[in-house]
Amino acid sequence: MLGPTILHNAASYLGHAEKKGPDSNPIILDAVRVLFPNWTDDSTIAWCSCFMHLIAMNVCAENPAEDGHQKPGLARSWLTVGEEVDTPQPGDVAIFWRGSPSAGTGHVAIYCNRIDDVIYVMGGNQANAITVSGYSAKRLLGYRRLNKAAKG
Repeated sequence: MLGPTILHNAASYLGHAEKKGPDSNPIILDAVRVLFPNWTDDSTIAWCSCFMHLIAMNVCAENPAEDGHQKPGLARSWLTVGEEVDTPQPGDVAIFWRGSPSAGTGHVAIYCNRIDDVIYVMGGNQANAITVSGYSAKRLLGYRRLNKAAKG
């Protein structure tokens, strides 16, 4: 099971925050460059999916880019990988809608816990940093459990 490894790896990045302009945080910029190699400013992109890709690659887990998804930088692309689960465990992937449930926008992060109607996740681009944050369970699109990557 990859969940504990995913959670542990992501935790090693906690606290890193964006910096506007040419002084971008090199840790966050490295995550962005996993999908967008020539990007130069971490404050000009929604990078939650980039961070999730970095973690998945660090632990050799499947990810939307590996699976040939047309737009792996979108948070909702994570709905296409792994196994759908109804009862998440720490380290599973949580995907939320942003704007409206039918919009193409979203947020992806790593499930930690749920207390009442709040789902706590560890992820990137949460208040422009790598943090643990709470999201309304009403915004949840789904949970996914990642497997080892086929390649690599």
